[in-house]
Amino acid sequence: MKVLIAEDDLSSRKLLKYFIQSLPNYEIVAEATDGEELIQKIVTEKPDLALVDIGLPMLNGMDAIKSCIDFHPGLQVIFITGSDDYALEAFEVRALDYILKPIERNRLYSALDRAAQAFNRTADKVTAPKKDLMIRHQHSIIFVPFNDILFIERFDRKSVVHTWHKLFETNETLANLDNLLDSRFMASHRSYIINMDHLIIIEACGQSYRAHFNGYDKTAKVSRQKLGELQHYKSI
Repeated sequence: MKVLIAEDDLSSRKLLKYFIQSLPNYEIVAEATDGEELIQKIVTEKPDLALVDIGLPMLNGMDAIKSCIDFHPGLQVIFITGSDDYALEAFEVRALDYILKPIERNRLYSALDRAAQAFNRTADKVTAPKKDLMIRHQHSIIFVPFNDILFIERFDRKSVVHTWHKLFETNETLANLDNLLDSRFMASHRSYIINMDHLIIIEACGQSYRAHFNGYDKTAKVSRQKLGELQHYKSI
């Protein structure tokens, strides 16, 4: 995988290079120290992945990436920054991840691993999607169509399945339910699984985020750490 590093701080750039050079299958093909140079290197080198500091001089990293989306839609981006102010914008430009400084090796490696998985994927994740979620409630078995499920919430030792017209409660754990769901569903928070097909917007709410769904007034929690993964799933 061809990697571009856009970072104006020399020590941070050296640290990123050190971490990446110890990994197989990643090749650093270019470096940039400002936003305009970042755009030029994306045009000339056509990297598969860009590690971008948002606080670049000349043109910030976020605006530089926005200008590259049209001519390089397949570019994967991991933002590395000292502030979480741009987390929602990172989601909007389909960034794979949003890493806060100081850079931690394991955090970076986790993001790089997901980038490699996306790069190597040659087929759609969905092979033969199931149609219904089977849940046990008291002495009954209920079949809920996947397409009707907006999100599942863990609440008061129960899992609550939210559909447009009805709520279904079950004693099944979120982990067990997640194993029964197909690839349109993902965990947005330790207490929530959401249906990405029905997600319409994510908005900031204090120190966290809320996911809104088409035609439904209740929302699901989204942790900041999950924003990159949500965008990754949404861009598949």
